[in-house]
Amino acid sequence: MTDQRTLAEILGAINTAVGSTLAWVVVEEEGEIQHASAGHHSCSLKDTLAFLEHSQLRRHQHAWRVICWRRQVGSLLFPAGHEAVDKYQSGILCKLNSTASGLDGFFFLAFPRVLSSMDIIKSVVIILVDKLKDHLLDIVARERMVREMQRIVAQYKVLFERAPVLMNSFDKNNRCVLWNGECERLFGWTIEELNQCSDPLALFFPDAEIRHQVRATVSSSATVDMHEWHPVKRNGEALTVLWSNILLPDKSILSIGLDITERKKVEHQLAMKATTDDLTGCFNRFSILRQFKEALVACVPGDPFSHFSLLMLDLDHFKSINDRWGHLTGDAALLHFCEKIRELSLLGYSLGRLGGEEFLILLPGEDSESAMRFSQKIRSALMDKPIFKEGEKITLSFSAGVVFVTGGVSDTSVLLTLADNALYDAKRTGRSKTVISEAIF
Repeated sequence: MTDQRTLAEILGAINTAVGSTLAWVVVEEEGEIQHASAGHHSCSLKDTLAFLEHSQLRRHQHAWRVICWRRQVGSLLFPAGHEAVDKYQSGILCKLNSTASGLDGFFFLAFPRVLSSMDIIKSVVIILVDKLKDHLLDIVARERMVREMQRIVAQYKVLFERAPVLMNSFDKNNRCVLWNGECERLFGWTIEELNQCSDPLALFFPDAEIRHQVRATVSSSATVDMHEWHPVKRNGEALTVLWSNILLPDKSILSIGLDITERKKVEHQLAMKATTDDLTGCFNRFSILRQFKEALVACVPGDPFSHFSLLMLDLDHFKSINDRWGHLTGDAALLHFCEKIRELSLLGYSLGRLGGEEFLILLPGEDSESAMRFSQKIRSALMDKPIFKEGEKITLSFSAGVVFVTGGVSDTSVLLTLADNALYDAKRTGRSKTVISEAIF
């Protein structure tokens, strides 16, 4: 009796040792029944329970320890007409009890002949049972543990397939060995389709350099740090996925991912809403003033590349457009105005709405004369492309003030006041013009 042997193997060894041709054990512990049989004929759990019930031995088991049958025990074990009925003559049944462990059961041996030395066999069986009882406790515990592990594995398998997270693993030969249902649902490829590809990773990361970076994170020294990657689906749609790699005991890597594509879209929309003017699509007041402050901090007197111009614009006679044509036409005018500015802006220019019909443009690297020329281009574009309402042409015009910033002042309000004063001078002296502030900072 060794830990490596199963209960059925032990019963087979007992048959060989004592000359029996059938051995079985029924064990009940904590309401759970286990059964094992070995011999020339299979004796099922149903057969053994029917035998015990028919002979009423389970009901009166406290009144005996060992019971012997000298003849025709096969007729008690098997139903009439069964081929094994005449194959067994003598039989011995012994109780298996352990109060400490709650073990309760029966051990049975059947022989093909009538035994003349039944008392000797009976003594041997009693010794066997004493030895077998302790070993049964270990076997029962081990088999229960195996069943529990199988149950846990089954649960984890269901979790693996149904979990709303991405789980996969590739071996050293670049073959996919794990690919759960969420991976198949999200990416659109089955594990069989992946393994038909010489480099499955190329399906998700077509760019070779990105693919190299991804591979670098999946190694024998995998880390649980989260990496943000942008794999593509089967239909070419790019995703945003957080990946973490876990080193398993067999040195393989389990990759666990979370699809955050929709969350990123929402975050982008919120960021846009927080920095963008809803009507015109340009930066809102908070965002353009923040960029202005950042440009002012970076502006150094000795570095001409850090200098910039501030162009403040205000639509002329905007109130009359609203009064005559209504606010919808006024909104269309503001949108048209911003579109023309964006069409003419160079890379790096920033347009923001300060409020109402007043706007601010940051022109990095441009002096006041360049800002003046840019404003004239805007006027020409507005003259060439007016808006129409009910067949009537509405030509937009604006007044503007310019301040050239070269460093030397850190107060944005001072510069904004200068630009606003220049804008006021443009309004006061006839509108539709740009005035450059005489102060230079």
